[in-house]
Amino acid sequence: MRSIQVLLQLKESQEIFKKIFIQFFYHRMSAPFYTVKDVPAQDFIRGYAEYLKKNNKIKIPEWASIVKTGLGKEISPIDQDWMYVRAAALARKIYVRGHWGVGNLTHMFGSVNDNGKHESGSGKVIRYLLQQLESIKVLKKDNKSLLKKGSRIVTKEGQQDLNRIATQVALAARK
Repeated sequence: MRSIQVLLQLKESQEIFKKIFIQFFYHRMSAPFYTVKDVPAQDFIRGYAEYLKKNNKIKIPEWASIVKTGLGKEISPIDQDWMYVRAAALARKIYVRGHWGVGNLTHMFGSVNDNGKHESGSGKVIRYLLQQLESIKVLKKDNKSLLKKGSRIVTKEGQQDLNRIATQVALAARK
């Protein structure tokens, strides 16, 4: 009697597995899906920066044309769209690793001087762009984490948005 019950449960679980397997591969075959981790960083950052600029998602402040990107720099960036590129790089960095604060990001976007000293990046620029990404609901502050309270993480809507852009970039690169 026990062996018959086990066989019936096994048959039911095989049928359930078969349904899930078919649904999974049907979905995979019908629409290719890529995440941010599947796309080269430079291609994704360029694509997401174009998306942010085209849809006016981020407001560029007046001081953007005169501000330096870090202590180790002498002049402001030449590229007019550098804030969109920096915002895209911030969004990608937080998506891939998660739980980044302003201090870590200023260190990451800093530069090295001739004497080997590492200068930090501009905190105001990073703070401003994080606030802009929070306002369009790509990022949010994580107040639940005990160790990294106040760090930024990607929201569910932001993850869907970033993955959609990554899929578009990957499909454009395949053509």
